[in-house]
Amino acid sequence: MNTTLALALTTAASLVLAPTALAASPDKGQAHFILMKSRDEPFVGVTLSGTCKSDDGAFFGGKKVESKWSCTSNADGVCSAEITLLPRTDSDKTNQCKGTAPTEITEPGKAAEKSSYFTFFANGEPNSYNLLQKISSWKHGDYHFKSLGTQEAFEAIALRHAPAFYRGRLTTEDGATAITLSTSAAHVPESKDYPSVEFLQARIDRKTLQPTVQVVVKETYIDFSYRNPTTARYPSATGPKSGEVTRVAQNVICNLRDLLERKCTHQETVAFDLDMDSVRQAAAAYKPGERQPWKFQVVAKSGHERSLSLSPAEFLALTEAIDAFTAKHRK
Repeated sequence: MNTTLALALTTAASLVLAPTALAASPDKGQAHFILMKSRDEPFVGVTLSGTCKSDDGAFFGGKKVESKWSCTSNADGVCSAEITLLPRTDSDKTNQCKGTAPTEITEPGKAAEKSSYFTFFANGEPNSYNLLQKISSWKHGDYHFKSLGTQEAFEAIALRHAPAFYRGRLTTEDGATAITLSTSAAHVPESKDYPSVEFLQARIDRKTLQPTVQVVVKETYIDFSYRNPTTARYPSATGPKSGEVTRVAQNVICNLRDLLERKCTHQETVAFDLDMDSVRQAAAAYKPGERQPWKFQVVAKSGHERSLSLSPAEFLALTEAIDAFTAKHRK
């Protein structure tokens, strides 16, 4: 909600700004969750429940409101809980709502398990976006809790296997000799400190209408063993294949202490080509309701590798865009 300024005429000869009029913050917020078994498998039918307290921040006394909340995850592993808040009359920003008891996670057919104390609306917005993944976590028990900063980051996980998600975020760049299509806008890094994403990019020659498709991998990491990616291994139309990667960009952030402790931060962008038969094969693997990723590995000069993946839904959206462009411009 935007802050508004009321303009008032105090005299016929002067125009002044009236005192700032701030609308009160809402008395309810929405906490949105994605529950995942793994990066590609949602946890369906899981109920989350808890209590949290919103207060005005006064050290002594003050106003407080404590409320219960719950929601159950759908087929995408997503659920949203409405949480009662203590409104602020002097701001359009909400108060934080801090957990007053461990959140309970109830899987289908199982007893409730206690997790950590969650805090919502820390940035003052009436919507918070969160990821719960069932992996071992010293702090959160069997579930790792992570607050996602934005709705875009939330949707990038929740809608990872939906072709419409990529269609709506596909970007087009016009060039003199070629047009470039990219799915990069559909990928939001989960970490601000180590932003790493993988996406597809196609370059279509305006004269021949021949497309060239690449997988682009942008990584930021601290790892002494894995450095200087040289090779990619991936499934192709003719079976498993490997090929050299092209280095697009490289940067190292490193002070003397980082260097001595082998903790330099590496930023690398590499890409490798895919033939169109392999691209179409990956697109054809998309099945509504299924979440079978297209997996590939990037191998460093040392031999260490990273296992990464894209969704067949992403390949489908890109091939549709390629076909639509070539059909439109074919004479």
